[in-house]
Amino acid sequence: MNNVIEAYRQAASASLDTAESLPFESYHQPDVYQLEADRIFSNDWVFVCAEQELANPGDYYALSLAGEAIAIIRGEDGQLRVMSNNCRHRGTPLLDEGFGKLQKNIVCPYHAWTYNDQGELKGVPFPGNTPVDKASHCLPRFHIESWLGLVFVNLADNPRSLAERLGHIGDYTAIFEPETFDRCSQPDTDNWQANWKLVMENGMESYHLFKVHKQTLETITPTKTSFYVTGSAEWTLTAGEIKGYSGSLMKWLMGSYPEAWNHYMLISVPPSMIAILDKESLSWLCVLPQGPDETRVRSGYLSSKSSGKESKSSKSFTQAFFAEDKVICERVQRGMSSRKGKGGKLVEMERIIVDFHQFLASRLFGSDTDNPFSSEHTHLFKK
Repeated sequence: MNNVIEAYRQAASASLDTAESLPFESYHQPDVYQLEADRIFSNDWVFVCAEQELANPGDYYALSLAGEAIAIIRGEDGQLRVMSNNCRHRGTPLLDEGFGKLQKNIVCPYHAWTYNDQGELKGVPFPGNTPVDKASHCLPRFHIESWLGLVFVNLADNPRSLAERLGHIGDYTAIFEPETFDRCSQPDTDNWQANWKLVMENGMESYHLFKVHKQTLETITPTKTSFYVTGSAEWTLTAGEIKGYSGSLMKWLMGSYPEAWNHYMLISVPPSMIAILDKESLSWLCVLPQGPDETRVRSGYLSSKSSGKESKSSKSFTQAFFAEDKVICERVQRGMSSRKGKGGKLVEMERIIVDFHQFLASRLFGSDTDNPFSSEHTHLFKK
């Protein structure tokens, strides 16, 4: 183990009382990135998209995950499946990356080997006298599950279920009734010149809102009202008050409702999902590394059809604070190239980052993690 990776292990394993920032080199060194690709993104449940982005038979999403070309396809039978996107003949990528619609079958652009929407080989042009056993040339399948309308993929051979991975998180999210969110926005996609860990850390903590988002998020979800709910290395919930939410008016219109509805809940499920849940919507962020210092960031939301369409002002507001996040993440990434600089102490409001670091340590190095921690605020979100 080289010195950078050992320093990474030590920093990521620390508890809150001793926790500091990760070594700067861990945000750009290729060896570290490859270790994360192999041990995290190839072996854990990774959030990739919203289920409603693949609502109809034939809809697909082709992407690279940890260097593995995969395709998620909604079959004619209505089922979602994830399979290799490399032809079983000579490895040619089959479907172009991004979202699309199958005409009927998957046809290799090189020699036209043809597969159905379940990855079964159906045709081989001009085989001559050489027999091709179609059953042994199907596209490899991977594991896929959904939670709250969000799609997770796992490339491991025999992973534990997503439900086991998430444990009792539903005890806290159920109060917002997310099962009623049946409408999906048109997601935005951008590439940020920043390491994926920086993007995740920025997205999960509320410590920076008062400075980076002074004119946007801070006006409705102030830093000083944010608090830790419960969490561990597996997932973490934080929350905060929604400023300007007219609780008395809503109670008059709707009758009595839970105090939780005056709050938002931030959900962090590493390595790739951050979401904001409230009574009106589930806004999500998908963070997928494209290299040591580049990250693909996709954002969207789920809401109920009865809530109406997103207004232009709301869309502009969201784009504004995401632009602020991109600027600060890319600025921090430039700081990671320092050979003399060193990070410092993480404060109480960054407990969620300590959870994330312990997730990294557990997956990369098999390190022990702290027991789950719950604050005095958990009662707000229990039905």
